[in-house]
Amino acid sequence: MQEISEMKKEYILGILFFSGLWGISEALLGGVLYEAEIAHASVILTVIGLVILTFASAYFPQKGTATAIAGLAMLYKFLNAPFFACHFLGIFLTGLCYDLSFNVLKIRNRSVSAVATVYASYSLFALMITYIARYEYWVQGGFGKVLNHIGVGGTIAALLCALMVPLSHRFAERLKISLPTPFIYRRQLLPGSVLFVTAGLWVFGLAVNFFS
Repeated sequence: MQEISEMKKEYILGILFFSGLWGISEALLGGVLYEAEIAHASVILTVIGLVILTFASAYFPQKGTATAIAGLAMLYKFLNAPFFACHFLGIFLTGLCYDLSFNVLKIRNRSVSAVATVYASYSLFALMITYIARYEYWVQGGFGKVLNHIGVGGTIAALLCALMVPLSHRFAERLKISLPTPFIYRRQLLPGSVLFVTAGLWVFGLAVNFFS
C-alpha cells in the first residue's frame, strides 16, 4: 500500500515538473515570439512541447499523461500570460494528440508518430478555432489561413519533430539509465533536486500572477 502511495507521489511530481517546464516555455518564450510577431511562432513551441512530452513518456508511459501535462501547462500559462483562447487550445490539442499517437495507437516509428501528432493537432486546432469557436482573427483569415497553418506551419513543425522526437527519446532513455528515479518524493527541498526545481517553477508562476 505504501509502495502504491509513493508511486502516486512520484507520478504527481513528474507531471508537475514537466508541465512547469512546458508552461514556462509557453509563457516566456511564447510571449517573446508572439510579441515580435514571428511567423509560425507556434512551430518552435510545438517542437519544445513534443520534446518535453517525450522525456515525460520515458518515465511515465501511462495513457493520459501527455494530456494531463498539457492541462497543467495551460494552467501555468494562464497564471503568467494574458488569456488567448487559441494558445490554450493549441497546448491542449498537442498533449491530446500526443497521447493518441504514442500511447493509444502506439505507432512504433517515433518519427511517424511525431508527424501524426503534429498534423492532427494543427488540423484540429485550425478547424475548431475557425469554424467552432469562430475566433475573429481566424474567421477573418478564412479557409486560406486554415490551409496555411496546416500546410506550411504544420509541415515545418512535423519535419522538425520527426527529427527531434526520436533523438529526444534516445537521450531520455539514456538519462533514465543514469537517473532511474529522479521523481522520488522527498520532503527536503534540496537544491538541484527535481522537487526543488518543480517548486521553483510553480512559485515563480504564482508570483508573476500575483504581482502582475
